[in-house]
Amino acid sequence: MTAQAGPQAGPRPATVRRAPVDRPRKADRAARHAFRSRRVRAAMLFALLLTAAAALTAIEVISALADRPAHVFPYGWAKDAAWDDASVLAISGGLALAGLLCLLAALLPGRSRIVPLHGRDPNLMMGVSRRGLKGAAAAAAEDAPGVSRVRRVRLRRRRVKVVAETPVRAPEGLAEGVADAVRERLGRLEPLPVRSVSVRLKRRDP
Repeated sequence: MTAQAGPQAGPRPATVRRAPVDRPRKADRAARHAFRSRRVRAAMLFALLLTAAAALTAIEVISALADRPAHVFPYGWAKDAAWDDASVLAISGGLALAGLLCLLAALLPGRSRIVPLHGRDPNLMMGVSRRGLKGAAAAAAEDAPGVSRVRRVRLRRRRVKVVAETPVRAPEGLAEGVADAVRERLGRLEPLPVRSVSVRLKRRDP
């Protein structure tokens, strides 16, 4: 009795798993969210004001139900006031403005002390302090040829402004060289969001 062996399958090619394309985007979103300013002080202040207003209102209502009004709020004038009175409109406008400010404070991001850095892993978030990022930009500008001292560095949300001193009498193209040095240093750190660089040179004799 003979048996024939069928064609044997060759080795299966190894599959290479590639990282998802949107993984760096998720990492950037996670870093922005992690280092976002929470406006803790403003939230605590508004919470205390609302708690105090609620407590005083409860005292006024309970005392009025007991036929012993505490008169915490001087609301006697409101009995004869009309909705179109200037005082009523002013109070209503003030309350509406306060509510709008509270809403904007909750929705708009505040100024964080930590600048998030670009990453590739959503579970690993990195950041640098604003002071550290300014220091890195200033160090890069000072290392550039023709710069004697950096006066100041201003860090905006999408721009870095550098003001430096130079002893060069005709600094044509020098500012662009300093800006390139700062861009190269920021390119290593990869802060979020990407910032443009502007440099202003002021001549000063050595």
